[in-house]
Amino acid sequence: MKKLATVSLGVALLAGCATQQVGWEQDNEVVIAEATVTLKSNLWLNKMPTIGEVQDSTLHGALYIESDSTLPAELDVESISIKQGEETWLIDGDLLELRTHSPNQWEVVFVWQFPVDAAQPVDVALLLKNGDAVDWLVEKDVAIDTVY
Repeated sequence: MKKLATVSLGVALLAGCATQQVGWEQDNEVVIAEATVTLKSNLWLNKMPTIGEVQDSTLHGALYIESDSTLPAELDVESISIKQGEETWLIDGDLLELRTHSPNQWEVVFVWQFPVDAAQPVDVALLLKNGDAVDWLVEKDVAIDTVY
């Protein structure tokens, strides 16, 4: 009996840790609670000289969520996935900062180190949760700028 309980607990823990499968086929527009929501991504590498910090692979991102009407108050940004070639990176939780510019425009900001090739575009997927509903916004072929 203890063995069965241990196996059941292990399966439950693994299921809780499973990540949501990214809907890469989605585009950068989706309807959430009767509002058309659009994603616009800005990514850049900061090559400005700083004292004591290496800036080679620090990717900065500002993702704008805009809507034709008020964004639902229950809407939550769960994670960002960035894909380049066969590599996919996940950013979630405390690594994301949500800024509300207006009831119709939000900004999701992150700074993280990735071994990304700035010469190649990436695909950006944003996971949104509205109550029990889960939606993806995906912007493809996003260029990575370099700031000097």
